[in-house]
Amino acid sequence: MERKQRINDQWFFSDTYENGRERETEFSRFEPVQLPHNTVRLPYQYFDEKRYQKETCYYRKLQLNPSVRNMIRFEGVMAVAHVYLNGEYLMTHKGGYTPFEVELSPLQEENIVAVVVDSSERADVPPFGAAIDYLTYGGIYRDVFLIERQGMFIEEPFFITRNLHVNTYQPQLQFQLETAGDLRVRLTGEDVQIDVDYVGVIGSNTVAFPEMTVSEWSPECPHLYELTIFEGTEVLLYQTKVGFRRAEFTKDGFYLNGEPYPIIGLNRHQDYPYVGYAMPEEWQVEDVRILKEELGLNMVRTSHYPQSPAFMTACDEQGLLVFEEIPGWQHIGDEEWQAVLLQNIEEMVLRDRNHPSIVLWGVRVNESDDHHDLYTKTNALCRRLDPTRQTGGVRYLEKSEFLEDVYTMNDFSYDGGDTARLKQEIEVATYDNVQVERRGLRTVEQVVGKNVPYLVTEYAGHMYPTKRFDQEERLIEHAMRHAVVLNAAYENPHVSGAVGWCAFDYHTHENFGSGDRICYHGVMDNFRVSKFAASVYASQQDPKQRSVMVPLTNWTRGDRNMAQSVPIYVFTNCDKIEVCYNGQSRGFYTREESGKFAHLPYPPIVLKEFNFLWGEPFGPLEIIGYLEEEVVATKSYTNEPVIHDLEMTLSHHTLIQSDRWAAAKLTMKVVDQKGNLLPFLMGSVRIENHGGEVLGGNEAPLIGGSAVCWIRTLPEEMGEINITARYGSFEKQGVIHVIEQASNRTEK
Repeated sequence: MERKQRINDQWFFSDTYENGRERETEFSRFEPVQLPHNTVRLPYQYFDEKRYQKETCYYRKLQLNPSVRNMIRFEGVMAVAHVYLNGEYLMTHKGGYTPFEVELSPLQEENIVAVVVDSSERADVPPFGAAIDYLTYGGIYRDVFLIERQGMFIEEPFFITRNLHVNTYQPQLQFQLETAGDLRVRLTGEDVQIDVDYVGVIGSNTVAFPEMTVSEWSPECPHLYELTIFEGTEVLLYQTKVGFRRAEFTKDGFYLNGEPYPIIGLNRHQDYPYVGYAMPEEWQVEDVRILKEELGLNMVRTSHYPQSPAFMTACDEQGLLVFEEIPGWQHIGDEEWQAVLLQNIEEMVLRDRNHPSIVLWGVRVNESDDHHDLYTKTNALCRRLDPTRQTGGVRYLEKSEFLEDVYTMNDFSYDGGDTARLKQEIEVATYDNVQVERRGLRTVEQVVGKNVPYLVTEYAGHMYPTKRFDQEERLIEHAMRHAVVLNAAYENPHVSGAVGWCAFDYHTHENFGSGDRICYHGVMDNFRVSKFAASVYASQQDPKQRSVMVPLTNWTRGDRNMAQSVPIYVFTNCDKIEVCYNGQSRGFYTREESGKFAHLPYPPIVLKEFNFLWGEPFGPLEIIGYLEEEVVATKSYTNEPVIHDLEMTLSHHTLIQSDRWAAAKLTMKVVDQKGNLLPFLMGSVRIENHGGEVLGGNEAPLIGGSAVCWIRTLPEEMGEINITARYGSFEKQGVIHVIEQASNRTEK
């Protein structure tokens, strides 16, 4: 039996470490903290990332039951953790992205766990050893659990969905036992309820289920079933959600449940302003919602490391395919480094192989050179631990050694179609210096030399970094580059799909990005506010799920070169749009059936009229979207925008106070008379809070008309958090109610 309790509260933190500090028993001079926790709270821009690259120490007192086995499980500690009990060394774990457990023994009357955390970029730990284009931060930034075990308990469970035909399966459940005994294994769902009695033996066990007809999992219908294991018929040993689906990358594209399924996705860094990686699980879940619902994606690549358990579970529940990747970026270290990488791979696969959302394991260090010995081992390890999924390896090399099942390629060859002009102005070269003006992507044969299962895993990104407050033409060009490549992926049936770089802006080292420690590569900014490019993806959704209409314009004079105002690209899944200028209808417009973006499910509608020269009269504009003759979207612009109002929204009006902190997102927008964001307005919004804490401080930066921050709970805080936002003469108020969670203890 296993009892599991999350213990994210009552920790103490020392922001320095010196020899012997792990034996401390008095914590009054240390900072009390709740997890998740980043060792250093950072400003949004222009900080020194070396501030968090140091040794620190965390402490927690524990009441432990001497009659059971006591384990502590860490879901993620960046980057090396040395664990002590009562001053005595227990273990060291290397790698910040994968979980580990350690048994707490021997016990005393009062027990103190100390974790010495080394957050420096050590050459013996992936992804370090050379330069990396992202920050890893530091600290105990994911959940920690205290686990009590006695008698029978389940280890390394693996639910194998053996497909027979169509939606008919005969699954197996494999697991390890240290104690023999009678078990009952139960699988339940809307159309299935099966109990299998089984006599468990010490060591490896395999439970065979009968043949069954099920509802298959897909992003459109993410059907899940509950798998439970009982000792006897009543004592719960294990519980999880599973799903059934057929996923295969072939020479003719990706197939899901027997049907062609073009992949459209983006890469995601788990990076947030101020706290880095240390955001609680509801915000990991929110990112899945953004990717799936707002952007309309069907896949995410976890670049360049395994991401939080909450994120993976949300992908299962909300319906988002996952390409999960091992830690690393271009560099392969020595034998010790490689041994840690292999350990991290094993931890990743054992943690996540029951997630139906995962369809591909990334077993190659992102954009690294060929390494036959290492990648033979990574492929063999993944295939041994999970023979049900294919492997891929993200590279930028043509015709590199192909040891995986899927050739996964970062294709940055599209440069906007004007290489000659660019070379006159700056030194620019794509990875292979290929001109692909119209195509957008190289062919599979160009890259591999033959037709193989193939997936594009990055494009755009650093080729055209774009800030949300950039000149309109740059924002448009950024969007069009995504559209060209996405169109090329849809055009070629041998390409399984394309996963663009990337979903969100992220923080990086001083020798990357824009010098302010930010890579502006996302289709959304770091606060998850959309740029124009986000509409390219959002508009490809089925309009029955969500209607989208985003004109790529701010409708201003003089922001584009030569004061031009056309063309206006309207990315929409509407049937048609109506354009009104100066209060008069100019007619209806539909998308071209052929043309530059003909292979997109929903190509943009292009407006080539309404061009005005500098100084000419310029009036208001309204664009109306129709679906089956019904108005479903309207966008209005004034020709004379002024500051009209401050809008404020709260993501949550109730937060649950538990052992870990929770947070609500506060979004403030300064808008014009038509409710449009003022895209070049800078400054700050003053936040006054009674209760809670404003992450990043009480002066929220106003970036391109928008200011975003998070309000977190404080330990044991109950009641109300009152918030007032002020900008100029505008004032808005909000209230967050903080209520108590009963218990976080589960018995298995």
